[in-house]
Amino acid sequence: MCFLRFLMQARSTLSRYLPEKAASASPSSGSGSGSSSARQLEAGSTRKLHLVMGNESCDLDSAVSALTLAFIYAQREQGHDYVPVLNIPRLDYPLKTEVGHMLNRCDITEQLLLFRDDLPQQLAGDINVILVDHHVSNLAKHVVEILDHRPMESNPAMQLLPEQCVRHIEPELGSCATLIGERYLAEQQPRSSRVTQLLHATILLDTINFAPAAKRFCARDLAMVEQLELMMLEPEGGQFDDAENKRRRRSLFDELVAARADISRLTLAEVLRKDMKKVQTEHHTVPMAGLPMLVRDFIELSDAEQAIREFAMGSNLAVILGMFVPPGHGQVVRDVALISLTGQTQLVERVRKALLDCQTPPLNLQPHTVDTHFMGGCYLRQHNIQATRKHILPVIKRVLLEMEASQRCDCDDVYFFKEKPKLGLS
Repeated sequence: MCFLRFLMQARSTLSRYLPEKAASASPSSGSGSGSSSARQLEAGSTRKLHLVMGNESCDLDSAVSALTLAFIYAQREQGHDYVPVLNIPRLDYPLKTEVGHMLNRCDITEQLLLFRDDLPQQLAGDINVILVDHHVSNLAKHVVEILDHRPMESNPAMQLLPEQCVRHIEPELGSCATLIGERYLAEQQPRSSRVTQLLHATILLDTINFAPAAKRFCARDLAMVEQLELMMLEPEGGQFDDAENKRRRRSLFDELVAARADISRLTLAEVLRKDMKKVQTEHHTVPMAGLPMLVRDFIELSDAEQAIREFAMGSNLAVILGMFVPPGHGQVVRDVALISLTGQTQLVERVRKALLDCQTPPLNLQPHTVDTHFMGGCYLRQHNIQATRKHILPVIKRVLLEMEASQRCDCDDVYFFKEKPKLGLS
């Protein structure tokens, strides 16, 4: 089956397992049987649904990894069903400009895609989930496999993973698409020119086109791109030309960077949500935005303050990470902003100090040349361009957990002395 046909059929495949479908098809739907999956209606069937899901930022790596791995597994494990799901609401898809650009390049329209809100609120107990490009999920009890390149998080959700869950977590890789590519090339079938193009483009973007200064790749990432390029040359009968190949890489990389930075059709609030993740603890939710421009430039825009207020509503802290990739051979530039709408200056200061003290890796943060007090925030230039959100997020989470632990101790002390001391007087 070709890749596009697989995507066309994904919705009908999913519908066979939806509880609503099972309820409407079951003659005893009024007796509560609607919570079981539709496959149980077929006597003796052992088919299972596997949802392949990327992370909630739905960047190109996450989206392509989900789409391609589901296709690979569906062709090799035909006794089960595999359906890719983009882990965002459909409404947010236009925000993912580089994803839409690359998928459209491969003739994959939005109508062929499934999104998080295409799933029922509750999954049937016998539905399996495969996580790509992340390993923490509120669907943990359904997870049977993880493929990720992020450092392992110490999150309570990890304790909910089934014992049989297979984990492939390899932080040294620059792109999760490299892990998918290794599975793709491990066997002769399936093969798809679109899958090859998508994996190739994703690794190029994730590794910043193998820029030495960025150090966002390892030998396996480079080897994978080279193998995919040979596959793309075969149908053309072309010869491998190193200089021409580097030119093609640079051209594709610049095209994807421009697509990611294209915010011409987005509001500033949408720009902040475009590449957003949340740091969540028991008492805090901190939104982290990844911008395709420097924060220092973003805050100069006319509606920036209103957009940040909308983005950070209900949170004590907002973290904004900026990255600018100049066209051509310019070096990546990064900066960081910490803003509290509720005036939590102590929280901002503790996070700032933790980031300055961070050694895994050192972020080399310094004030911008021209200082600003916009919205009372803290704005820092990040001189270690190799450090990314996956290095910064754990630092912020650790600060939040330490503050919560400290506050819990204070509460315990208050509780201990809450009752009046008994002095033995009647």
